[in-house]
Amino acid sequence: MKGYFYRLGAILSTATLIASMGAPGAFADTFVDISLNGEGSNNTVNVTNNCTTNLTQKNKTNVNVNVNVSSDTGNNTANSNTGGNTSINTGNSNASLNVNVGGGTNVANVTEDCCCAGETNVTLFDNGANTTNNATVKNTSVKNTKQKNKSKVKVKAKVKSKTGNNDAGGNTGGDTNITTGDSNATLNVSVAPPSNILGP
Repeated sequence: MKGYFYRLGAILSTATLIASMGAPGAFADTFVDISLNGEGSNNTVNVTNNCTTNLTQKNKTNVNVNVNVSSDTGNNTANSNTGGNTSINTGNSNASLNVNVGGGTNVANVTEDCCCAGETNVTLFDNGANTTNNATVKNTSVKNTKQKNKSKVKVKAKVKSKTGNNDAGGNTGGDTNITTGDSNATLNVSVAPPSNILGP
């Protein structure tokens, strides 16, 4: 395991050391050794470990739907018939359209808290009489997360169903009958909202 080692040891009346380290991913082990300093010396070690995680996610979805659905069993003709019955029987006319649009998704897992990684060891050893020894180790962790999601959906749909407009005219010598089936037209549009997931 990687470690940062600081040692302060000198025959000085006053000694001061200020150390600042930045660990981009996770803190390594920190070792501070204040030893072998002369009598009456002042010895100070300040260690600051900084860890910053920046996360940015952006998602943009543009959907354009333009569709026409048509069903027609009409527009039938039976004209000018003689000597018998005349009939027009149309089937059912069904037109259906389903449009499903899914929203964009951002997923991020920032699992490691870098301020919790690494060990800190401070050693004071064999310093002279009347020395003042101070060691400060500060670990700071910052997480900056940003997720942005934008969806734009435009649906233009036309659903048409027709069974009518049948013509049976000018028929003689029998019965004339026109029977049309059912006409059904359905349109369903579903748009799912975008989502952002940040864990843990």
